[in-house]
Amino acid sequence: MERVSESWIFRACLLFILIGAVWGGVQAEQLSQTYMPGEVIVRYADIGSGTAIASVASSLNTEIGADTIYSEEKLGIKGMQVVKIPDTMSVTEAVQYFKSNDYVSYAEPNFVTYLPGPIGGTGNSIREAGEDTPGMTIPDDPDFNLQWGLYNTLNMSTERADISAPEAWNITTGSPDIIVAVIDTGVDFNHEDLADNCLSGYNFVDFDENPVDDNGHGTHCAGIISAVTNNSIGIAGVSWNSKILPVKVFDSTGKSNVALEIMGIKYAEREGADIISCSWGGYTYSETLKEVIDKSPALFVCAAGNEGYDIDEIPHYPAAYSSPNIISVGASDGRDMPAWFSNYGVSSVDLFAPGTEIYSTIPGTYGFMDGTSMAAPFVSGVAALIKGQKPDYDAIAVKNLILSSVDQKYWLDAVCSTGGRLNAYRPLSQVLPLKAGFKAEPSSGTIPLNVQFTDLSSGNPESWRWTFGDGLESGQQNPTHMYMKPGKYSVTLTIFKEGLSSFAEMEDYINVKPPFQPVKAFPDKKGGYHPAPDDQDDDGLFEDINGNGWLEYGDPKLLFDQILFAIKEEPVGQFDFDGSGFIGFGDVVKLYQMV
Repeated sequence: MERVSESWIFRACLLFILIGAVWGGVQAEQLSQTYMPGEVIVRYADIGSGTAIASVASSLNTEIGADTIYSEEKLGIKGMQVVKIPDTMSVTEAVQYFKSNDYVSYAEPNFVTYLPGPIGGTGNSIREAGEDTPGMTIPDDPDFNLQWGLYNTLNMSTERADISAPEAWNITTGSPDIIVAVIDTGVDFNHEDLADNCLSGYNFVDFDENPVDDNGHGTHCAGIISAVTNNSIGIAGVSWNSKILPVKVFDSTGKSNVALEIMGIKYAEREGADIISCSWGGYTYSETLKEVIDKSPALFVCAAGNEGYDIDEIPHYPAAYSSPNIISVGASDGRDMPAWFSNYGVSSVDLFAPGTEIYSTIPGTYGFMDGTSMAAPFVSGVAALIKGQKPDYDAIAVKNLILSSVDQKYWLDAVCSTGGRLNAYRPLSQVLPLKAGFKAEPSSGTIPLNVQFTDLSSGNPESWRWTFGDGLESGQQNPTHMYMKPGKYSVTLTIFKEGLSSFAEMEDYINVKPPFQPVKAFPDKKGGYHPAPDDQDDDGLFEDINGNGWLEYGDPKLLFDQILFAIKEEPVGQFDFDGSGFIGFGDVVKLYQMV
C-alpha cells in the first residue's frame, strides 16, 4: 500500500476545514435571516365592512408607530396587511402585540424563502429515441435525445424509468387554453424555445411588467413544462401548447418572502392560471401562505426539497401543507430510484418524477440541472395535458387522476404516499374513478337555517366526510345541518373508495343572516319615510343605515327605531319561529339560543 505523506493529509484537512467554514458561513448567513427585518403580516378577522377593518388596522398601527408596506388592495386579500414596525420593537414583540387583539385572526413575520441550491448541472447523458416507436409521437426537436425524463431507452429493464411522454403525446399535446404559472425567478420570455408559449407576466421583485430571469432557475422550470415542441429547435416540453405565465417573486440571488409569494399567487389566479408550479420552499410554517393556497382554485405542484430529509418529520413547505390542492413531488433518477438528495415522506410526498441530469432551457441557451425543482415541472406539465383534455376537471380531480395513475415501484412505497413515479400516459387514457360534487338547499336565509345537502358525486363512493364550516362534520351521504349563527360558511365534501379520495369545496356557499331584518320603510316625522336599510354584501347586517357613506351614532339609533316600528306593525312577524301564529315559550327559547 502506498503511504500518504503527512503533509498531504495536513493540507487536505486544512482545505476541508476552510470549505466547511465557508459553507457554514453561507448557511449561517441564510439561516440568520428567516424573516424580513421589521416586517409583520397581519390578518384581520372578517368584522363586516372594509371600513371597520381599516379603522381597527389604523388604530393598531398608530399605537406602535407601524407603517403599512402592502395594503389589502396590493395583496389582493381582504383584511390582510404587511406592516413595517419601528426599530424600537422586535418582530416577535410586534407579532404578539397584534395577535393579542380580538380583531386579529393571526399575525406572523414575513418569512424569507430561498431557492434550493444547485445540486448539479454538468450532466451529458444521451438517451436514443430510436426509430421503431409504434403508438408514440416523437418530436423533431434536435435535443430530445438528451431528455431522458420524457423518453429513456437505456434502462429497459426498469421499464424505461421515464414518464411515457411519447405515448401521452399520441393522445394529446396540450391546449393553448391552459395557463401554467411559474412562480420563480422569472422566465426568459424571449428564448427561442419559449417565446411563442410565454404570456407577458409580472415582476413582483421590482413591481414592473418585466419578469426577466436574472438567475436561470425559472427558465429551466418553464422549459420542462412547455418548451415550444416539434419546431426543429432545442428541446421538447411536456405540454407542447400550454401557456407559461412568468411570475417573478425571487431575485437574482434566489431570495423571496411570503408577501411576494402570495402576491404572485393572487396575480396568477387573476390571470386565469389553472396550475401553479412552485419549485421552491422552506422549513418555516406560514399561516398566510397556507391560507392563500387553501382558498385558491388552482392546482399547486410543489417541490419536496433537496436536503434528503424525511419531511414527515422535518416539514418542507409548501410541499408539506395538508392543502388538498397541493401535489408534493420528490426527485427520481434514471434508474427509477429516489435521487440521493431528494426529500421524501410517506405522508408528505405524493409521488416522484425525474429530477437528475434534466436538460432544459436556461436564459439564452440550454443546460442541465438536478433537483426536486426539476421534478415538479414534469408534474405541472402532465397536469396541463390532463386539464387540456378534461377541462371540466377541477384541481382536486386532476390531482387524484395523476396520483391514481403512477408507475408503481415497490421501493418507493417507503418514501411517498403513492409508492410510484409520474406517468403522463395513463391519466390521459382513463377517467377519474371518483369525482366529488354536491348542492345545498336552501343556501341562504335567516337563522335558524336548516340546510339539506345532497351528494352529487360520481364513481360510487363508499364513504363521505362533510365539513360545514361552523366546526361541525357529518359522515352521512346526504346530511341535513342547522346553522345557528350568522355568517358565510364554506362547505367541503371528501369522498372515499378503495384507497382513493376526491375533494370538493364551495367557498362562502351558505349565507346565514340574523333574524332581525327591518323590511318596512317608516315615517321620518317630516311627511316622508326613512330609506330602507342597504345590505350591499347580503349578510343581513345593516351598518350605514342612513346611507351617508360612513358609520355614526345615528345609524344604530335609526335601525333600532325601524325594528320597533316593524314589531308594532306586525307584532308576531319574524319572531314566530315555529309558525304557530303567536309568540310562545318555544319561540322565546329559540330566540335566546340564537342570541
